[in-house]
Amino acid sequence: MVTPVTPASAQSPVPLGDAGVRIVVRIHGVRNSAGEVVAVLYGDNPDDFLRSGKRLERVRVPATTGVVVLDLVAPRPGRYAIAVYHDENGNHKFDRGLTGLPTEGFGVSNNPRIWLRPPPLEDAAFIANVRPTALDINLRY
Repeated sequence: MVTPVTPASAQSPVPLGDAGVRIVVRIHGVRNSAGEVVAVLYGDNPDDFLRSGKRLERVRVPATTGVVVLDLVAPRPGRYAIAVYHDENGNHKFDRGLTGLPTEGFGVSNNPRIWLRPPPLEDAAFIANVRPTALDINLRY
């Protein structure tokens, strides 16, 4: 879900000015306070979505049980997608089991239904405008 954020309800620790568009990400369902929660911002190219080395920005914050809130900065207004994961063991990797399925909590913008493969960009894309944008992303374990 994408909702506007008013400056009075959420102040950015990142001084933006003309440097970009603030995106406030609320990550729901963090099951414990081990490790970090990681959010990764991707641009509008479907070939770049969820690809290593293709991110626009990544933010890591300490995990807390329940909801974690963090800020990302998009370079300009436009279409983006966000992937998040709970790096419970703190190894700075999104861990997968022998079958290739995730072993750590994960989610993407728009909370699309995920079944045995990552969603396409079209299912996760949202528009970030000049004003701050807020997204709610649910983790799946």
